[in-house]
Amino acid sequence: MKIVCLYQKVKSAITANHAAKTQQNKTFLKVLTLLCLTAVFLTPEIAMAAIWDEVALKVLAILTGGLTRTIAIIAVVACGIAAIAGKLSWDWVIKIVIGIVFIFGAASIVDYIVSAVA
Repeated sequence: MKIVCLYQKVKSAITANHAAKTQQNKTFLKVLTLLCLTAVFLTPEIAMAAIWDEVALKVLAILTGGLTRTIAIIAVVACGIAAIAGKLSWDWVIKIVIGIVFIFGAASIVDYIVSAVA
């Protein structure tokens, strides 16, 4: 009986220690993130750098470029093949088509909203 009691105490201590370490790690990551962001915002060269624009344009080029277009075409072809086989879920088709519209029409949608506000 003493062994079972001792085992339960050790197990609960290990569980409590794990929970405390997890909370400590989360707190450390939050503080580290806050310090890094503060360093970025307090350094005018970094905060005002045009590198952010270049990175954003590269991401936009990736999302609207040839590879993404090819993936979208393959997705539509796969929907067609699934429809021919009778295995098509129209829920998936709607999600794929709406996703394609948002990905490739994002610039037009944002331009329309910005022009309506201005």
